[in-house]
Amino acid sequence: MLFIVKTLSALTQAQALASHSDAVLLVENAVYSAVSQHHAFPQLKDMTVWVLSEDALARGIESRVSPSVQKVDFDGFVALTVQHEQSITLE
Repeated sequence: MLFIVKTLSALTQAQALASHSDAVLLVENAVYSAVSQHHAFPQLKDMTVWVLSEDALARGIESRVSPSVQKVDFDGFVALTVQHEQSITLE
C-alpha cells in the first residue's frame, strides 16, 4: 500500500495504518516533516518514506530534507503508484 500524506495531522494516521511493507509519500504541507529538526520527524521512524521534491522545493526546504528520506519527482510519484497496487490519500 502507498500512503500519500498531504498534511502533518494525516501523518499520525499513516503511522498507525502503515506496515513495514508499505510506503509513505509526503506531499503538500506534509513535506515539512521530512526535515529532521521538525517536531513530526520522529513519526517517520520505521517507515519507508519518500518526499515529493517539487513540494519541498516550493516550500523552500528541499536542501533541508533528511538524507533518510528519499526524494522523488513527479515521474517517481507515478512509479510509486505503479509499484504499489493500492494507494490511499490522507488529508
